[in-house]
Amino acid sequence: MSLGRNKKCHCGSGKKYKNCCLQKDLEQKRVEEAEARLRAVTDSEEPEKYEENEAPKFPTWKIFAIGTAVLAVVGIFIYLVGFPRLGGSIFGAGMLILIMYCAFRNEPTVRKRPGDAGNIDFGNRQ
Repeated sequence: MSLGRNKKCHCGSGKKYKNCCLQKDLEQKRVEEAEARLRAVTDSEEPEKYEENEAPKFPTWKIFAIGTAVLAVVGIFIYLVGFPRLGGSIFGAGMLILIMYCAFRNEPTVRKRPGDAGNIDFGNRQ
């Protein structure tokens, strides 16, 4: 049963429904719908499954530490051989490549829950 906005309120206050309980009822309806959507999403999600033989990734910090050490040794060797500019340039360029690799080696995570920033729709769908 739906009440008209200008009818008397169902709570018995004698006021019009729109001036009494309409906002509370609308808010309650929004909360119930949001809870139902959240339950539907969380109930339908299956836990992530990983392959049993999946090899663990080498940690990024180890790659960075080893790469920096190798670049430092190569740069110092070239410097001591008599090419100081070349040694510094190789070290600098190598560090730049190493930093870029470490920054972008992992894929971004995809979030499946509603309200996460990963689910923002920018209207690009075709």
